[in-house]
Amino acid sequence: MEDRFSISGFTIVRNARKLDYPFRESVLSVLPLCDEFVINCGDSSDDTWEICQSLKKDYPEKIQLITSVWEKKNQKGGWQLKAQTDAALKQCRGRWCLYLQADEAIHESDWVRIREAMNRADAEPEIDGILFDYLHFYGNYDYRITGRNWYRREVRAFKNGRAIEAYRDAQGFRIGERKLLVVPSKARVFHYGYVRSPDSMKTKEGEMSQWWGETPDSGESSFELRRHVGLQRFRASHPAVMRERIQNQSQAFDPSQCPRRWDKNEIKNAITFLWESVVPYRIGEFRNYRLR
Repeated sequence: MEDRFSISGFTIVRNARKLDYPFRESVLSVLPLCDEFVINCGDSSDDTWEICQSLKKDYPEKIQLITSVWEKKNQKGGWQLKAQTDAALKQCRGRWCLYLQADEAIHESDWVRIREAMNRADAEPEIDGILFDYLHFYGNYDYRITGRNWYRREVRAFKNGRAIEAYRDAQGFRIGERKLLVVPSKARVFHYGYVRSPDSMKTKEGEMSQWWGETPDSGESSFELRRHVGLQRFRASHPAVMRERIQNQSQAFDPSQCPRRWDKNEIKNAITFLWESVVPYRIGEFRNYRLR
C-alpha cells in the first residue's frame, strides 16, 4: 500500500447504457475526493467499456480499470454482485475505501462531511468505517421515497486492510459475519435506481433477476411503478454532476399519479410510517452496521 493514496474509490458496472445507469456521473461525484478510483467493468452488451475508457482518458492519474466476466450459471442471492465488488476492493491501495454503486452519487456539499467523519474515525482505531444517509428517488428526480422497506443508512466508506468484504449482494460490508463499527457522517447518498421510465425499469428488473437465480425474462412482466407510502416531493438540490442528465430526462412523469395497491406490505408500511411520524424510531429495522 502506497502512502500517497489516502482514499480509494471503487465501483462495479455492467451494461450501464442498456440499464440506464448514471454511471459516469456517479464516478465524477466523488472523484475529487479520491486519490485513485477503481472501476471493475463487467462483460457488457453495450458501450460500457467505452464509457470506462473515456473516464480513464480524462483522468489517467486516478482511474484504474479492471475487467471481468460475470458468471451466469448457478447464481443466487446476488452473490455475483458481491464477488465483483470484492474484486474491485482488492485493487484499492488507499487507507480508506469509498464505494458507490453505478446508480448512486454524492453531493459536492457533503465532501467536507465525509472528510471530517474519516478524521474522527482515524482518531479511534476501533472504528471500521463511516455511515451515510440515503435519499431514494422514485419515478423522477423530483420525488423521493421514505417507507420502511427503503433502507435509511448504509456503510459506504471504511478503513482498508481489515479483511472487510462485501456482504450478500454488496448493499453493505462486513468482516466475516461481524458488522462494522461506524460513526455517522451525515453525508448523503443520492440513489437513482428507480428514476427511469416504466419500460426502462422492466428492462433493468429483467436483467438483474438472473443474479438471484431467476431467468432474465421473469422480471420483465412483473414490475410496475406505483404510488407508495412515503412518497415525498424533493425540493433541495441534486449533485452538480447530475444537472445535465436531469435537464435532459425523457419520459418524465409524476409518480404521485401512479396507482396504489393496498396489499399486506403496503398496509404495514402505512402503519409504520404513521408511527415514525410520532416516534423517530423504526421498529425491526435491519441495520447492517453497529453505530458508535
